Amino acid sequence: MPSRSLSTVLVVLAALLAFAPPAAAQEGRDLLLPESRVEIRAERLSLIEHVDAVRVEARGRGAVSVDQAITGVRQPATEIYQYDDNVFEGFYRLVDDTTDDFLYEMEFAQRFRLREAGTVEYAVACMARTRDDTSSDAAFSLSFYSGAGNEPVTLLDAFDVPAELPEAGTYACFEIGGAVEGLELNAGEVWVAVSWLRGDPSTNTKLLGVDEDGSGGARAFRGRDDENDEWDRWQVDTEPGAYGIRLAVNHPDPDPDPDPDPDPDPDPGPPTEEGYTDCVPETTPLVFDGRYSVSMCYETPAGAVGEGKAGIWASGESGLLWFFNRDNAEVLIKVLNGCDHNNHRWVFVAPVTDLAFNLQVTDGVDTWTHRNRQGDTASTRSDNAAFSCN
Repeated sequence: MPSRSLSTVLVVLAALLAFAPPAAAQEGRDLLLPESRVEIRAERLSLIEHVDAVRVEARGRGAVSVDQAITGVRQPATEIYQYDDNVFEGFYRLVDDTTDDFLYEMEFAQRFRLREAGTVEYAVACMARTRDDTSSDAAFSLSFYSGAGNEPVTLLDAFDVPAELPEAGTYACFEIGGAVEGLELNAGEVWVAVSWLRGDPSTNTKLLGVDEDGSGGARAFRGRDDENDEWDRWQVDTEPGAYGIRLAVNHPDPDPDPDPDPDPDPDPGPPTEEGYTDCVPETTPLVFDGRYSVSMCYETPAGAVGEGKAGIWASGESGLLWFFNRDNAEVLIKVLNGCDHNNHRWVFVAPVTDLAFNLQVTDGVDTWTHRNRQGDTASTRSDNAAFSCN
């Protein structure tokens, strides 16, 4: 069939108007405009609410799925490639721009740039179900492509993903494991695509989440009208935003530990504590999320001991500490909620001092620490597995 243009039709504007009634369909701004001659119509739908993330198992094409159940907690990936900010202002699906019918099958692809080769740990797809959708079936396909330009080129592998959205008017981000785990990817550009079929009736067609404030990575989409039709060509998505597609990749250790010395030297004894302070923090100047308490003490070269104090600026996940002058920040610290990514809270510390100090973050059970030697310029430190969300 000759190639023709596609258009994105239904966009859920997830404005936080919790008490607003479902708005009627109306003309809106152009979305995903690949060519000036394509007419694009946006319809405003009722608010789609978020539900908890779901773990699902992908199965290889042609293979029988042995387990479609939700699995347990996974190990954190080396690197998570993500362009959305976990908030989706819109949800997309495609229609024929002549007949206004939903396409038989639609596919959206997001490009990521891998810093080095690695293996897939899991992928994420954020899918939505409208309020008038009567089917919980949200099955879709997950495909990986290569292609260094603005559209996918070569299919690397594809997987079927059984999934469900039990509640109408909601969306969920599916964490996809199973057969996709261990897929080898080369360094450079890789496209991750999500495709699904039109529902029966057509109002049961699902949508893909779009973060219209997100940025990074090229995006493209394509579709086909009927089961026996060829895919239309890819169209580049030039609108600002990011699809609700993410990728977690385990990269190999660039500096593996050397083999142990077959004839090690005699035990040199415990490491020296020379230059470190043995002060113990006594106050709690910062508390994040009502649970994660930050405390810090320092020691000057003259032996004076003091407590880090909070000031200047602080938020729910980050803050500043000072020692001698409120206007002179010494340490930036963040305790971030990474539970949706790797089931952990992340801690980042950026000191700008050469004083000896002991810093600690505790949730009342576990304690995370960072320290500095007197006279050394303190190093930054990050830990994306500092505290388990469980």
